[in-house]
Amino acid sequence: MTDLSNQMVPPESSRNFVGRIHSVSALGTGAGGPGVRFVIQLDGCPLRCARCTEERSADCADAEPGSRAGAGGIDGLMHQIARYADYMQVSGGGVTVAGAEPLEQAGFIRELLRRCRDMGIATALDTCGSGNLFAAKGLLHLTDLVVLDLTPVEPGAFDRRPSAPVPGAQRFAGILRAARKPVWVRFAVVPGVNDDPRHVETLAEFAASLPDVERVEVLPFHRLSTIHLRDRCPFPALRALGPPSARQVRTVRNIFRSRGLRAS
Repeated sequence: MTDLSNQMVPPESSRNFVGRIHSVSALGTGAGGPGVRFVIQLDGCPLRCARCTEERSADCADAEPGSRAGAGGIDGLMHQIARYADYMQVSGGGVTVAGAEPLEQAGFIRELLRRCRDMGIATALDTCGSGNLFAAKGLLHLTDLVVLDLTPVEPGAFDRRPSAPVPGAQRFAGILRAARKPVWVRFAVVPGVNDDPRHVETLAEFAASLPDVERVEVLPFHRLSTIHLRDRCPFPALRALGPPSARQVRTVRNIFRSRGLRAS
């Protein structure tokens, strides 16, 4: 394997951007894009959603993949990414920036994506389409894939009222249409919260209106399976909530398929 880490020391005049990083993981598959992925999970999100697991990280620097990273400089992060460059390139994978919400740290992410592109590493932006949408226009030209998460729901969803995608996602859709980037859509089924067929039909129609959707990932809700996360969940109604049944997930998946989307 070619070690590119010695090529990633920037000029002394360059700025070492610092981001709020929750954790990083290397050599993952099936999350946030094709092939082997180096996934960077960020802190900071403008939403407070039903499946939110955001947790403030303690300050530390340049943690190893799979560990908590805290407030990290981009130089150390790029050294980590460089170690796995060959694996990502050979597998057709790349770097995925996920959240919380990456658009909340646009300057840091822009520099990260730029450096990955200079290394020839593909990039993916995993977003719910909220946050700094003006900054999104400056990020998408550096992004090879957009993973749009349609799971977020407002507190009113607990009243079982069907609702449209969060307003940010609707505005972000216009930016996506202009950018013509490949899109993967993600939707986590939260039973009794966002699985009302009328709500799902609205989301499916929204996804079908995007011109470059390659696939839709319908996943079972499971993020609150530990006592720790249940205790800190912002929605008390979710603390005792279990995962959806296979039938519930299949029903949601079929609604997306009925709109001509490739749902799995």
